[in-house]
Amino acid sequence: MLLSQSYYDILEIDHHATSADIKKSFRLLALKHHPDKNKSTESHQKFLQIVEAYEVLSDDNSRRKYDLINSSSSQSSNFTPSWTPSADLSKFYSYEIIKNWYVPNKSTGGIWDIGEKENLGMWKTTLALFGSLACVAVFIIVLSN
Repeated sequence: MLLSQSYYDILEIDHHATSADIKKSFRLLALKHHPDKNKSTESHQKFLQIVEAYEVLSDDNSRRKYDLINSSSSQSSNFTPSWTPSADLSKFYSYEIIKNWYVPNKSTGGIWDIGEKENLGMWKTTLALFGSLACVAVFIIVLSN
């Protein structure tokens, strides 16, 4: 994929970003442009660019090679390695998987730092417990009369 921007620009990070910064930026941008959420063609292309940038920059060896190649050449002739999307891109980068990635600097955290699936299960369990409590209360009231 021919890019006019560097991978750092695509992920909106600087060259000194840590792996946690790269992952955090990828997660936010991928959720914003994911084809399951945003159906526009431009968004799909942007999502592929974000995945490509993440795959290169999140791997230390690929990132070193990328930095070496781009720092030794002039800015006008930036070379980017050829990248082909995985045949099963949705397996590794599905909207649900990315959404439920742990973000270390998240402000909430603790017991509430769970995915939507677990959160839904917790609500169902809570409603079942309150329903059972209501049944017991009605049963006690009926027996006392």
